[in-house]
Amino acid sequence: MKTVVVTLGLGIGMILGLGTAQAQTKPAAAKVPAKAPATKAPVTKAAAKPVAASAVAASAEAKPAPPELITSKMEMVAPSTDAIKVRVDTNPLTKRLIVRTNATGPTRVEVNDASGRPVITRDLLAGDEATTLDVSQLPAGYYIVQCTSGSRSGMRRVMVGQ
Repeated sequence: MKTVVVTLGLGIGMILGLGTAQAQTKPAAAKVPAKAPATKAPVTKAAAKPVAASAVAASAEAKPAPPELITSKMEMVAPSTDAIKVRVDTNPLTKRLIVRTNATGPTRVEVNDASGRPVITRDLLAGDEATTLDVSQLPAGYYIVQCTSGSRSGMRRVMVGQ
C-alpha cells in the first residue's frame, strides 16, 4: 500500500513539474556521478519496502544541476561614444518639428513611421544648424527621427499630432 502511495505521489509530482513554464535555457554540461554497481540481495516482503523507499530517496538525490540561462553568458556591449546627439522639439500648434544635432558635416535627417519606412527626408549641409520639418500631412502617432552623418548616426522617438 505504501509503495502505491509513493508511486502515485511521484507520478503526480512529475506531471505538475512538466506543466510549469521555464525560461529559454541552454543545457549545462553537468557531470553525472558514476553509480556503484548494485548488489542483489534476496527479496522478501519485509525487505522490499525499505529497498523501495531507499531507491526513491537515491533517485531524488541524483538530480542533475539546473541548466544555465542563455542571458547569463551574453556580453555587455559598450555604448557608442561617437553617436550623434539628436534633439527634437515638437510644436503642436504649427505642426512642425525642430531637429538639432551635434554633427558638424553634411547630415541626413529622416522621419520614419512605425514600420520603419522614411516619410520625410532632408539633407543638410551643416548638421549643427537647426532644421524645421513640416509634419502637418502626417497622421498622428509615434515616429523615429534618425540623423546620419558619415558613419555616425543617432535617433530619437517623437509623438506627432497631439
